[in-house]
Amino acid sequence: MVEPIDGRTDELDRELREHLRPRSAPAGFTDRVMARVPAERGSRSPLRFVAQPVWRWAAIAAVLAVTVLGGLEHDRQQRIAGEHARQQVLLALRITGATLREVQQKVQTPQQK
Repeated sequence: MVEPIDGRTDELDRELREHLRPRSAPAGFTDRVMARVPAERGSRSPLRFVAQPVWRWAAIAAVLAVTVLGGLEHDRQQRIAGEHARQQVLLALRITGATLREVQQKVQTPQQK
């Protein structure tokens, strides 16, 4: 335990002990608390979600909007990537076709020496 530096520390320590000691609840405390607890805690309305604050509905709407828009953007990006891949394949086929034609012409014409 820390040694008190002066008399003020002893007084503060005594006050803290006094305020933090266990005490009994005042008369009628339990009745007042129980009166504030709803009588039927187990029963819930099937439409209780309607009574939620507006900010919750706004958050739900925002999440749904972001999800839908994100999905649409993802689809668009996939289409763009697919079109780019298609263009690359077509270019590769044209290059391959041109190369094959050149090789075929060289094979068909007699080589001159």
